[in-house]
Amino acid sequence: MRKLIIPGILGVMLMLCACTRHHVTADTTHRVEIAPIHVTVDINLKVQRALDDALSFQGEMSDIFTEEELELLR
Repeated sequence: MRKLIIPGILGVMLMLCACTRHHVTADTTHRVEIAPIHVTVDINLKVQRALDDALSFQGEMSDIFTEEELELLR
């Protein structure tokens, strides 16, 4: 009879542990933050190339520009 008491107590304890309920919750919400994007375009290279092309001539300034444009340049 004593041989059955210890396994019986262990069996009852295992059954009580198996009957518990666990409830786990997890926060699954995500925050999305949208920040403004600033874009800077540098066009100095294109302007410099255009000026180099316009001013890379072998003649006089009066051959390229009008009199009014020459006055503005001075």
